[in-house]
Amino acid sequence: MQLMKLPNGLDITQVSTGETALLYRDIFVERCYMQHGIQLAPGDTVFDVGANVGMSTLFFHTECPNLTIHAFEPAPVPFAALTKNVDMHGIRASVMRCGLSDHSGTGRFAYYPDATVMSGFHADPAVEAELTRNFLLKSGVEEEDVDDMLEGRHTLEEIECEIRTLSQVIAEHRVTTIDLLKVDVEKSELEVLRGLADSDWPRVKQVVAEVHDQDGALKQFTALLENHGFTIAVEQDELLQGTDIYEAFAVRKEGMDA
Repeated sequence: MQLMKLPNGLDITQVSTGETALLYRDIFVERCYMQHGIQLAPGDTVFDVGANVGMSTLFFHTECPNLTIHAFEPAPVPFAALTKNVDMHGIRASVMRCGLSDHSGTGRFAYYPDATVMSGFHADPAVEAELTRNFLLKSGVEEEDVDDMLEGRHTLEEIECEIRTLSQVIAEHRVTTIDLLKVDVEKSELEVLRGLADSDWPRVKQVVAEVHDQDGALKQFTALLENHGFTIAVEQDELLQGTDIYEAFAVRKEGMDA
């Protein structure tokens, strides 16, 4: 881990300079979590599921005052950076080293030390490597340089970590409202939503998530939200066209509580 100054002047403890640049572009420059009617107000509660080193947590903190943030990251090295960043910036946040799913217990988490943002419970090194290759080529990297950049990047380590459900966390922290549920968990996003008991769905007001459309996951994800009273928008980053990765934005319809 090392300290880096972001283009906006803020310091952040990082694991990878390349990942930090990518996250900064998406989160601070492109404002990827504040599209399609997603809004924050002072005093809101945000769940940052798949927080990594805390770039999104830092963004939410700077975007709107007096937020309460619950940040979740299962991998120990990004979690250590997340904790440092929360402390360094005085963010009002609880940080939890666990994954969220549709059940509780323990699980095997696949961690890529050189590609931490691709780590997850459903990792596939060959698929992740091809995705990264296409992304780099569309970003303008010369083809002859791509192989060198990818060498060893998707070697993974297996980590045992705690798994919890959203409803468990809601009960333990006595959360009354989740004004924004942000989810970026590399193919586990549907499982995260399924960890909400029916009685807890009315607490959730907005959702923004990266969704991997494998085996109809995008349709299932949006249908679940629609059934619980949300209006949905879906888009895809130009650099990710031709992949199964989409961004879903959901805002609860006025007067709909379940």
